[in-house]
Amino acid sequence: MDGSNPPVAEGKKIEETNTFNLKWLVSTILAIWPWLLGSIIISLIAGNLYLRYSTPIYRSYAELLIMDSKKGSSTSGDDIAQMLKIDNNKINIDNEIEVLKSRTTMAKVVKQLHLNVNYSVSGRFKVTQVYNNKPFEFVVADTTDDYYDCKVSIVSNDNYQIIDGNSKIITGRWGDTVSVSLGKVVLNKTALFSPSPTQYTINVVPIIDAANGYMYSVDISSPAKSASYITLSMQDNLPERSVDIINALMHIYMRDNVDNRNRVSNSTIAFIDERIDDVFRELSGVESNIEKFKQNNNIADMTTQSQELVKANSETLEKLANKEVELDVITAISNYLQKADDKSIILPASLLDNSGLSALMDKFNDLQTQIENNLISNTSDNPITKTLIFQKNEVKQSIIASLASSKSEVELTVNKIKSELGIIDRHINEVPQVERKYLEYARLQAIKQDIYVFLLKKREETAIQKAATVADASVIDPAITVGIVLPNRSRILMISLLFGIAVPFGVILLRRGLNIKIISISDIKKLSSIPIFGEVGNNQDGTSIAVTRNSRTIISEQFRALRTNLQYVLINKNDKVLMITSSMSGEGKSFIAVNLSVTLAMSGKKVILLELDLRKPKISKTINIDNSVGFTNYAIGKAEYKDIIVPSGIDPNLFILSSGPVPPNPSELILLKRTEELFQRLKEDFDYVIIDTSPVGLVTDAQLLNTYADTTLYIIRQGHTYKQQLNIPNDLYNSGKITRIGFIVNDVVANRGFAYGYGYEEGYGYGYGYGYGAYGAGYYTENKRKGILGWFTRKRGSRS
Repeated sequence: MDGSNPPVAEGKKIEETNTFNLKWLVSTILAIWPWLLGSIIISLIAGNLYLRYSTPIYRSYAELLIMDSKKGSSTSGDDIAQMLKIDNNKINIDNEIEVLKSRTTMAKVVKQLHLNVNYSVSGRFKVTQVYNNKPFEFVVADTTDDYYDCKVSIVSNDNYQIIDGNSKIITGRWGDTVSVSLGKVVLNKTALFSPSPTQYTINVVPIIDAANGYMYSVDISSPAKSASYITLSMQDNLPERSVDIINALMHIYMRDNVDNRNRVSNSTIAFIDERIDDVFRELSGVESNIEKFKQNNNIADMTTQSQELVKANSETLEKLANKEVELDVITAISNYLQKADDKSIILPASLLDNSGLSALMDKFNDLQTQIENNLISNTSDNPITKTLIFQKNEVKQSIIASLASSKSEVELTVNKIKSELGIIDRHINEVPQVERKYLEYARLQAIKQDIYVFLLKKREETAIQKAATVADASVIDPAITVGIVLPNRSRILMISLLFGIAVPFGVILLRRGLNIKIISISDIKKLSSIPIFGEVGNNQDGTSIAVTRNSRTIISEQFRALRTNLQYVLINKNDKVLMITSSMSGEGKSFIAVNLSVTLAMSGKKVILLELDLRKPKISKTINIDNSVGFTNYAIGKAEYKDIIVPSGIDPNLFILSSGPVPPNPSELILLKRTEELFQRLKEDFDYVIIDTSPVGLVTDAQLLNTYADTTLYIIRQGHTYKQQLNIPNDLYNSGKITRIGFIVNDVVANRGFAYGYGYEEGYGYGYGYGYGAYGAGYYTENKRKGILGWFTRKRGSRS
């Protein structure tokens, strides 16, 4: 009885693989096409409904050119960028993008456009937001950071009604201030006002929260690394709002850019204004003193000598005044540099005629601006920021040192001019005392007047420079709406179509994936390499004997095909014994045994069917033969060979050996010597010996009878046998306990590869339950009356 089966592949006990089966796909489509068509239609209807009632999202787009106002000159930023091997243009573009994306900038947009107040109208299926076409404007008079919701109804041309959040009804007149739970609000008519029964929902959010929401809705990017322009785009369900937001964002950015560049001019003008006020007061005091001096001394004019001395003195004083003004400016800048906040200091560079010092101050201001812009997108620990701060501190020290040096030089020049004035003063001392006193007043007046005129001149120059300042950016294309981006009609319809197709197949695959029972041949082939000898379809007639001599049913042909296949298995002359078993009850083992025996008998072979399912014999009851004498009687010596073999009554070539009374321990009967003698005799007298034994997954009877079997037919019932139970035949084969084995798939119902039925009737199936339990108790009582139990008791006692 050498095995001829290929070894079961290792790892196939539980493992399953998913393979694409074109035949299954086509057959499934043919089987479920009504459901598939209905699913597609429903999905397409749902997709169109979604398109009908979903709110479209529009995309608005604009382009902004970023210009370099310092192009052509090398700055410290260029040096830093070169040191860090970073494209300076890209750094600037990234910084400007961060400025545009900043919460501060967006908050200014929200305030300008009043985006923290939202208007909406509730419809039957969706809520529609209102922007440009609102009939009134809800103005929050008090500054607040609270959330607020209310409903506004237009009562008439003069009145409106507010339903506050706490259900309080407030009636007011258009343009009047009313108090609500949020604070004081004013409702003003717009140009589109018209009385209507529509109720508007007002939603007020804090400006910062609104800015946060819109800030992430605007996409700002540079299209290329070397490009000096940026693109601004925004997706919104209100295209007019997105256009307004982008345009306002660019306008506020350019306005802030101009304000930022004018910080130096503003700082210079403020410094000059402060000095002008001081000099003006001093000059006014001097002129007042001169006037009083003339009145007190009755001086109408000076002598020729005095005029010449005054002229010489004035020319020298003019030189002294210029240097003293320069010294005064240097001293004031030094004090300003030391006292001002270092984080936001801007130096008035245009006040000095020293080109080197002015260049250092311009460099200091430029570094300060770069640091502030860099801190928008980076922290103070960023290497670029650290380098800029280091550069600024170095420039500051250079400015302090240069101011000190310049101050020393100017002081030397002042002292030299004063010595020249000393000579002139000696000549003045020779004139009368009254004129000398007058000359001192005149000299002081000339000094203050020159300082005053100088400051006025510088103030006008700075004001002209400020007025000429333009933004470092210009709008290439203002914002326009380029179209609808969501929902994408073609994509939604395609998704609906695919969803409609996927749902039925998904349900099928889910059922198959969750199914733990054998439903197809492929399930068996995935889990085991044991060959399949044949398939037997569902017995729709419900008869126990499905095969007769003249039958041409599908199930009859399947048994004839199985008979043919077995000829290639039982190739030796002495291969006569077929054992039929299964994993559990209810798999049709006895049904297969009876009909296979009939099929073999119809071929002219002498066949005997052994009912050796000693725990639950079923064949004798199925074919209606007496089961009072059978194998158990023969095994214990209570019956002879000729007494236990009876004709089947189905076919003259088919004989039955029934089980006999149910014993308490069938395994011991199988191990008796008379069992071996019985099989030797049967193989001599019959062409085929068919053994119907107990399920191998429940008891060991089949393993014991395998000693006499040439081939084992293992029954698998479609939709009934669990996938996990294929481990049983795999283990039996791999361990060598059953060396020749093949599967027979029973109760196959294939509805075009999709739905499988379980048409096998319980009338000729097993039912459930093995062992002794209630069955055993009943059998023991009956056996005791027949004297069988006493024999088994004596036999077991002698063995022990």
